[in-house]
Amino acid sequence: MRIERLIPCVAKLAFYAGLIILSQCFILSSATAQSDIDTLMPLSSNAIDDIIKYKAKDSVAIDLDTRKAFLYTDGDIDYQSMLLRANRVIVDFNRQTLQAYGTTDTAGNAEGRPYFKQDEAEYYADSITFNYNTQKGIIQGVITQEGEGFLHGRKVKKINDSVMYLSGGSYTTCNYAHPHFAINFTKSKLITGNKIVTGPAWLTVEDVPTPVALPFAFFPITKQRQSGILIPSYGWMNYRGYYLKDGGYYFAVNDNLDLSLLGELYTNLSWAAEAKSNYYVRYKYKGAVDLRYGQTFEGIRGDTANFNSFNDFKFTWQHDQDAKANPYSRFSANVNLQSRNYNKNTTNRNDYFNSTTTSSISYTTKLGPYLNLAASARESFNAQTGIMNIKLPSISLSSVTLYPLRRRKPAGAYRWYENISLSYVLNAENNLTTPDSELFTAVTLDRMQYGVKHNIPLSSSVKVLRFFNWTNSVNYNERWHWSSIDRSYDDATGTVTTDTLHGFRANRDFSISSSLSTRIYGMFQFKYGPLKALRHVVNPSVSFSYHPDFGDARYGWWKEYTDTTGYVHRYSVFQNTLYGGPPDGRSGNLRLSIGNNLEIKVQNPFDTAAEVKKVALIENLTLAMGYDLAKDSLNLSSLSVSGRTTLFRNLVLNYTGSFSPYVIDTLGRMHDELLWNTEHRLFRMENSTWSTQLSYSLNNNTFGGGGATQGRPTTTLVQTPSAIPIPILLGGYADFSVPWNVSFSYTYSHVDHYVASLMDIQSETIQSITLSANVNLTKNWRIAMSTGYDISNGGMSYTSIDIYRDLHCWEMRFNWVPFGYYKSWFFQINIKADALHDVKYEKKQTYLENNGYYSY
Repeated sequence: MRIERLIPCVAKLAFYAGLIILSQCFILSSATAQSDIDTLMPLSSNAIDDIIKYKAKDSVAIDLDTRKAFLYTDGDIDYQSMLLRANRVIVDFNRQTLQAYGTTDTAGNAEGRPYFKQDEAEYYADSITFNYNTQKGIIQGVITQEGEGFLHGRKVKKINDSVMYLSGGSYTTCNYAHPHFAINFTKSKLITGNKIVTGPAWLTVEDVPTPVALPFAFFPITKQRQSGILIPSYGWMNYRGYYLKDGGYYFAVNDNLDLSLLGELYTNLSWAAEAKSNYYVRYKYKGAVDLRYGQTFEGIRGDTANFNSFNDFKFTWQHDQDAKANPYSRFSANVNLQSRNYNKNTTNRNDYFNSTTTSSISYTTKLGPYLNLAASARESFNAQTGIMNIKLPSISLSSVTLYPLRRRKPAGAYRWYENISLSYVLNAENNLTTPDSELFTAVTLDRMQYGVKHNIPLSSSVKVLRFFNWTNSVNYNERWHWSSIDRSYDDATGTVTTDTLHGFRANRDFSISSSLSTRIYGMFQFKYGPLKALRHVVNPSVSFSYHPDFGDARYGWWKEYTDTTGYVHRYSVFQNTLYGGPPDGRSGNLRLSIGNNLEIKVQNPFDTAAEVKKVALIENLTLAMGYDLAKDSLNLSSLSVSGRTTLFRNLVLNYTGSFSPYVIDTLGRMHDELLWNTEHRLFRMENSTWSTQLSYSLNNNTFGGGGATQGRPTTTLVQTPSAIPIPILLGGYADFSVPWNVSFSYTYSHVDHYVASLMDIQSETIQSITLSANVNLTKNWRIAMSTGYDISNGGMSYTSIDIYRDLHCWEMRFNWVPFGYYKSWFFQINIKADALHDVKYEKKQTYLENNGYYSY
């Protein structure tokens, strides 16, 4: 009888032992072995489909009677695409469910809260009950990240790996477990990686409900761009009324292209439409296109005195080719076209004060091993004058530097003639300057200037007597034009008539130059005292340049006419052409230049072991003067003087001056008589400029850096298994060791120039001070300020004060321009995340309102 009772127990024990052995075999076997087991012994419907990997820090217990497994402390279960971690985990093999809970420590703090991951979805919860066969489950107190935001749910029903229903919860972009703000709701549906749809929703800040509520809410979730509606901003503007602007629709065409269609509308029926597009192809190119057109009304219709109407447009295009796309050619574009009145009607501050716009399209490429081609189209427009300048096309063809006399396989150093170099440059251009109102009229063709210029420089450089550098060059220019001028003087009317002659005409010139330079060093050493050495470097240079008289009548490039006073006027027939003509008269200019550099070496008298320091007293002092051998009078040129030095590392001192050796009369005419003969002095000052700039910057490292170890309340990020940072504040002091920077700049300029009519020197002094500061008062508070003072005119320059406060998931900024034309202020507090960037409070008073233009 006892044996009969024992047999069922033994059979039951054998069954569970076999189940354990089978489970171990299942874990350790390969896919082929698993197929063999399935063939020999079919598995029940309750059998698991894959390997279950589990572990626990404390212990793992298995109840064979109930077929349950218990994991204690930091339990970890990995099954297929699922990962579960918690302090308490129960696996029910009969019901194919997983249950996970957290625990509390002796102080009552939660620890080991469940963490669940399936594919890319992650959840943090108070408890999880999950059926690993049906992929369904119930989650209590869930926190999961979706896109930029975090979804909190009181009770969640998981339908499958992508759909969940939430009963009571909130959506926020704050990553704290207890968020600063949230959009609360009673129920919602989550489609992972797609969207969140809720019922009635309301905004809470610090757990305080606000009157901001919606009948439903929709939060798109995507890691890629998606098409959607762009919410407009609203406000009020003088002369136009209330407005809605920057609203429209965004098209995410594909990964390389997007399109935004925007519009704005005012209550006085002013309107504007805009199309913006960005494109990008990796390793090839990127760019942006913006087209805007609008009609603006100001004033009251019917009031002809005060009513104005404008039609304005603006087109911009930026294109940049990636350097990796083609190493031999490059295309780029920066186009900025706009109507004349656009700047007057725009609300963009930068556009309003930018009176001149420029555009350019360029293409460069390499033609074979020797030639480079550059083609471009350029345009500039002055909105105040309405004058346009267009260069279309502009072509440049240049060669690399060639050495025609060099050997292919030289042995040793190059011979002197092998350093003779040759190159070629061709420039061709069509230039038009015209008012915008006459751009497409017949007169445009008459204003076009076009031509071709060829330049061939030939040069060589050789060493002479070891210490001298001798450079020689010959420069040839040829210009092609399709027009010239002819002038005549009418004695009866006393006027000059200029006729334009159409037809091809070319002119050419050449010049020869030669220069000889060297460097002389002088060193004086001292045995005693902190001054150890004085070094003087002199850079003398003698140059000569010559070109013949291309104004000779046989060339026909220069002509003359005589007025009624008998004065002969000479003019170039290529005066109004693009590249002009050769110079008039012969020139043979001999020029002497002497450059100087003065340095000392000093040693710290209190530390003889320290290294000797080099100090530049005069970084550069150059004197230059020339003599023209080809002139019959006024052969000497003015003496030019230039110098530069740096004092105290931050004070830069510059000087430039020009001095004439000739007598000048009250009409400003120079006579062929030296000052020495009349006034017993060598030179008379023509102009002189002293300028200096002192720049100094202080920061937290200037005085040793670092600072006190005690500081602001430090935020230590303690991460739960959900990886959501929970702030713990340590200490209670303010930290003043955070970075700060103060920059100071002082500029001074003194200009003297000789006024012939007064026979005296006039002076002008310009002084200004600029100051900027950037201080991080704490980790989250930043203040920036910039200002300046014009000492010469006695007025403040543009002054701006900026205050920024980092509010974790929010941010606050305040900008204030206290005085001047740009007097204004701006305050805004907003959510940081782009997903909720329209949740903000904004208040401002712009400079346009203060100047009688607009009001918001």
